[in-house]
Amino acid sequence: MTDARVVKGERLLGVVADPLRFAVLRLLARERELPAGAMADRFAVSASRLANHLAVLRDAGLVASRRSGRVVVYRLTAPERTAAFVRALDALAGEEEHDPGPTAFARARLCYDHLAGELGVLLYRRLVAARALVPGDGPEAPLTPGPALAAELERLGVTPPDLGRRHLAVGCLDSTAGTPHLGGALGAAILRSLSERGLLRPGPHERVLTEAPDAEALLAGR
Repeated sequence: MTDARVVKGERLLGVVADPLRFAVLRLLARERELPAGAMADRFAVSASRLANHLAVLRDAGLVASRRSGRVVVYRLTAPERTAAFVRALDALAGEEEHDPGPTAFARARLCYDHLAGELGVLLYRRLVAARALVPGDGPEAPLTPGPALAAELERLGVTPPDLGRRHLAVGCLDSTAGTPHLGGALGAAILRSLSERGLLRPGPHERVLTEAPDAEALLAGR
């Protein structure tokens, strides 16, 4: 009779044999928890395709999920054992050990024509806290100009944008942070200005941005 443990092991190997599913395990071993949307962005796949693979991993007991507002966040069910398994397979394949720190993708990246990631969220929070923008109802609602908008734009070195048919500013739910970053015409104008001044530059991977040493302080108003 075949040992039940052997059968279970064969099933698990079949689950992780798919490159995308293994990449999800590797990423979660490094990041601990991530929204599904962030992983879809990271791997440049559709949300529906990733959802199918996440369902397979969840059915195999390798990942668990929880809802945080409108975002579904995933984590490993056995982080230490799974991380050791990932490292062992990477070592057998001759892969270098992965950096355990935050990914550049989560730090700063393009979202259409505006800034996303930690720095995009930082910008949004600064403009709201400084009363340059007043949030609407909900994280993705348009924001209206506040009394300090002109002063904040001058501090940032940004010319007020032409709106055309766009809102001045909207909240855009960040797929890695789970909270809004700044979209709309103003978000695009700020990113364009920062890029022209070399404060943000294209990074080593698609959509990733590399920040200059003083970019964070400028966005945070320090």
